[in-house]
This record gives sequence, structure tokens and C-alpha cells, in this order.
Amino acid sequence: MYKNLVTHNGKFHADDVFASVIMTQLFPELTIIRTRDEVVTDDHQNFVYDVGGGEFDHHGIDDTRQHQNGVPMAAFGLIWQTFGQQYIEKLVPDLSEEIIKSVHRHVDSSFVIGIDALDNGVSEYQSEVFTVPDVINDFYEEDDETNSFNHAVACATLILENRVKKTVAKQIAQQAVIEQAIFVSNQILLLPISGPWKDYAEQFDQLVFVVLPRKDGNWMIQGVPVTHGSFEVKHAIPQVKEDGIVFIHRTGFMAVVDTQEHALQLAQQVLDGREN
Repeated sequence: MYKNLVTHNGKFHADDVFASVIMTQLFPELTIIRTRDEVVTDDHQNFVYDVGGGEFDHHGIDDTRQHQNGVPMAAFGLIWQTFGQQYIEKLVPDLSEEIIKSVHRHVDSSFVIGIDALDNGVSEYQSEVFTVPDVINDFYEEDDETNSFNHAVACATLILENRVKKTVAKQIAQQAVIEQAIFVSNQILLLPISGPWKDYAEQFDQLVFVVLPRKDGNWMIQGVPVTHGSFEVKHAIPQVKEDGIVFIHRTGFMAVVDTQEHALQLAQQVLDGREN
């Protein structure tokens, strides 16, 4: 067991703050010491990160550790790589190993990489809007460093917990969707239940439409995006007028129909080119 958690003092950043979230949740009995004193950072009984030149410090000149997309790892990524699955399991107990690994992978690609990229000056990840690192760094007060850091960690704890829990919920729901999905044809996928479907559907090149239920009792046809994250769909639904059609979005990316049968019929009509 470690004696203390140790990271650097002075100006903090999102990577060491989010790394601290994981370590304090996994080792709540340990105290964080913020220092660059080598007597402390070289003590192998302490768990040291983002300082000291050890396994969880990314500041070495020869450090080539990277995420899969080539973004250099910062402290958050290094901690997430080693302790992320353990953190997920503690935050949301009784998950299957498959879900834990999937959540770990998705949080890494959608969240952790962005934090690491900005810490390492990979500017193409910089958003035009206020970023999470901006939020974290905004807590910093030079004259009240300890409280500033503690407030930042508290904020980051809520952010990371929310991201992980929402990703868990999405992965569980997506698994249920996949288990019940029915390919009416290689172009139309019927989902008897509503849930996240895009990550699954985008794997199939010929798939054009997904038909699924809505909470209001109607059914929906949604076009499959041409690429991940795109608002452009492979085939737009034209503005046809038929009994049972509740609404067709002006861009044609989706339509609301009264029944499953009518939704499947309309999807097939659009594919056949019969615009009645």
C-alpha cells in the first residue's frame, strides 16, 4: 500500500486533476501531496504522477507513449490506461467484463484523449467553445493554491462520474438493441426496442434505414449517416403524403409514422423509388 498520492504543485491542469479524481476514488484513505521535492517524489512508497519522471509522468524528452490515434499521453491517459477499468468497476459495480472494456475504450476515445491532447499542445483538439480544461484551469488562484486544486478535483469528479455512468448506460442499452435487432433486408434494420443504434448500424455499408419505436407510441424511420458523426444520411426520405405519416423532417433524415408496418412499408417504398 502507498503512503501518499503525489503530484506537482503550482499551476494545475486538467490532466493531473482528472488523474487525481481516479486515484482519490480508488485510494480514498490516501492524502494528496502537491510538491516537486525530490525527496518526496523519489520515495517509492508514494504513488507519484505528472511529476518525478516515473511511470505516470509524461514530461520526459524521450517519452513516446501515445493513444491509438497518435496523441501523446498525459498523466490522465496514463492513469486511465492502468486504472480506468478498476475505476469504472468501483463506480458502477456488477458490470460484465465486456461492458467494462467497452466503456473504458469509449471514454478514452471520447474524453481522455482530448484532455491529453490539449495538455500536450495538440491544437487540432482545441474547440472553439469553452473546454473542460478551461473549466478546470479556471479554478486556479495563485494565492490559494490548495483550495483551488481541491475545488477543481471536486468539479472534475462530477464530470468524470457523469461521463462514465452515461457511457455505461449507453453501452448496456446498445447491447440490448443489438440482441433484438432484426435485418428485414440488408438495407433496413428493425429495432423492436428504442436505444442507441448508430455505432452498431454504421458497421454495415449497405444499411440505409433503421426503423424503431418512439415513446409516444408512433414509429420512426431514421437514415443511417454517411460517416460517423455526420448529419448527412445515405438516403433522404422525400416529402411524401400518405395515410399514417405523422411527420417527415424537412432534411429527410427521419420520418415519424403511426405503426411499425407503415414505417417498414415507407422505408421500402423510398428504397424502391416509389414516391406516392
